[in-house]
Amino acid sequence: MSRNESVSESVWFRICAFLSLTDTDVLAESGRYDRMLAYAMVFRQLVTFAFTFLLFSYGVSIFLNPTAAYTIGFVFALTLFFLDQAIIGSDWALRNPFKQGLPIRQLFGLIPRLIYSLIIAIGLATLAEISLQANAIDEQIQKDVASNNQEYFARMADYETELDTTVNATENKLAQLQQEVLQLRTTQEQIRNTDESYDEDTVGNSIDNYQVTLEELQRDQKNTINTISQLNERLTQTRSDYQFWFNEAILERTGQDGRPPTEGPKYDRAVKTYTQLAELIPVIEAEIDDTKSRLQSIEANILATTETLNDYQLKSNTLSEKATTLTINDERLDQLNADVQQQQLLLTEQIEDKQDKLLAYRTKLINDGLFYEQKTGMLVRYLALNKIHADPELGEAAVLFSWMLKIFFIAIELMPVIIKLFFSPFSFYSLKMYRKMHVALLKEQALLDQATAEFHQQKQDQQRVEPALPTVTQSI
Repeated sequence: MSRNESVSESVWFRICAFLSLTDTDVLAESGRYDRMLAYAMVFRQLVTFAFTFLLFSYGVSIFLNPTAAYTIGFVFALTLFFLDQAIIGSDWALRNPFKQGLPIRQLFGLIPRLIYSLIIAIGLATLAEISLQANAIDEQIQKDVASNNQEYFARMADYETELDTTVNATENKLAQLQQEVLQLRTTQEQIRNTDESYDEDTVGNSIDNYQVTLEELQRDQKNTINTISQLNERLTQTRSDYQFWFNEAILERTGQDGRPPTEGPKYDRAVKTYTQLAELIPVIEAEIDDTKSRLQSIEANILATTETLNDYQLKSNTLSEKATTLTINDERLDQLNADVQQQQLLLTEQIEDKQDKLLAYRTKLINDGLFYEQKTGMLVRYLALNKIHADPELGEAAVLFSWMLKIFFIAIELMPVIIKLFFSPFSFYSLKMYRKMHVALLKEQALLDQATAEFHQQKQDQQRVEPALPTVTQSI
């Protein structure tokens, strides 16, 4: 490899070598195929990191603010990234480059990693399910809160109804006073408007005029009623005569009463008479209908005239007592306004007292443990999710969805290990790394043997016994 190639690929190459835990010298000598394997491994790790970061951040954002959620999600995803890097880049898979059988000893060492992958996968699947089922979990939490707080709300409602008795009485009294004030002000306005628009002479003349008109209308009504009565009597007599002459004609023609059947002058007279009467009956009925219509018009005029007369009589009474009435009504208005203000103050005090009593009673119920506060913590949402799984209607679909998520995340977490163990492709890097590791082990073993021999030799030298020196005694 030339110096230019080493420089040009140093940054990207070394980063990929670091992320895949590969030896840079060996990987550089292995060729493009081994490098692509390393790049593919790094790409898969980055995709897994991004997926874990987004999922965990979204799940944690339900409980924390976005900044804290993104921070925790990044730290968690980065931790999983390096743990995954340790699993994928471990050296146990490099010791079987020719696939001459499964490394049983290494498989037992893989069990903790598999357990860790299962724990992470199930945890992520549970968090993802809680996030995706957020709406259903919120509804379940609200149902639980409503169910647990039934006694609390029932007691609060009963106590509030008891307190509302006094408040409602004051409100009703206040409404009555306000209605009376409104009616009295309307009366005062009518009196003032009457005083401005009319005088006593005009009102008196109008009353006399409408009284005369009303008397004439009443006479017309009486005459019309008599006319209708007469017409009805006439109609009745005409119908009776018609029936008589019709029967006479039948008897003359048939001779049913013992007379000889004939169509003589008497028969002709009977036929002519009842024919004329038959033509007269509709005329009388039409006249009766016209008279009734005229009677209805007269009655309508009587009602209108009576109402107008009553209005003028009211105006007359108002004008005759306007000064006294205005004074009395003004005094009554002042008294009513004072009563309204008093009742409003009393109502305000009663409402404040009611709120204080409700607050004290609510505090008492909370202290007694009757109020279940709505919580949105992780444990509460997990328990709500379990209740959804146990629901007779939604439980089957929710459990199926939960298992699908768990299987998906377990596959994501275990797939790198399975691929590395059973489907790892042959590469020159593995062969060279195997050789390098084997040579290094042999060198270290030689050094270890040499050090062991030196240690034993030194130990033997220390245990060798020196000969005793002769002792010389000198006396003078």
